[in-house]
Amino acid sequence: MGFRETVGARMTTGRQHSDTLGGFTLTSASFADFYNRIQALRFPISVADVLELRDLINHSADVYEESSDIPDNLEFRDSLESAIHSFGIENRHHSDRLIRILTILRSMHYQHTISSRNAEQLYRASIAQTRQTQRTYLRNGIIALALTGVLLLGWLLPQTPGMLLKIVPLISAIVAFRYFHAIPGLEGKLESQTQELNNVIRKRVDSLNWRTLIHKLSLLLGFKKIEGVEVFRHEQTDGYADRRSLH
Repeated sequence: MGFRETVGARMTTGRQHSDTLGGFTLTSASFADFYNRIQALRFPISVADVLELRDLINHSADVYEESSDIPDNLEFRDSLESAIHSFGIENRHHSDRLIRILTILRSMHYQHTISSRNAEQLYRASIAQTRQTQRTYLRNGIIALALTGVLLLGWLLPQTPGMLLKIVPLISAIVAFRYFHAIPGLEGKLESQTQELNNVIRKRVDSLNWRTLIHKLSLLLGFKKIEGVEVFRHEQTDGYADRRSLH
């Protein structure tokens, strides 16, 4: 699932679906996709992308409620403020707004990390259970198959085997077949669970690069300008992009 689909799946209740990110709200579920997109930004980008990301960030900053289990770390805020000022952002409104956005991202990262660890534990437990089931089915299948072979030896006895001796090997063979037949399905389930586990680990954001976040968010939000760096491209090929540019 891509960034747009991930964020789109977490729209604010009551907002209509659109093909842009406007009106969507960031959550801990879409945090990893958003963070990776910001990290991968290479300026200049299209005017439409700039406005979409600005709307997404500003809307999320306005409506997001920080979790009560994350203490307000004054030392963390002071460090952010010092880092922001070191990037040449002196406007107090811009500085406060960026601190608010970065604090929200820190809260989302905290929740994302917990959710990711919990999901990893669940998948590992499921994988262990599936492997145990595989071993049990293989063992039971071998036992049923061996029992079938032993009972079939009774057919070699001189006297005619009774009806029970004829039926039991058939039942045992069916049981062995069902156990062995189920093993490939468990193998496919194990592969699926392993893939999901790898996806969880791959998407996990272990730590935040604060300097890169401050640098790219401040440029994206128009809080600072760097000589020779253009944040967006001027596009004239699309009337939609022209209207967004005028806006």
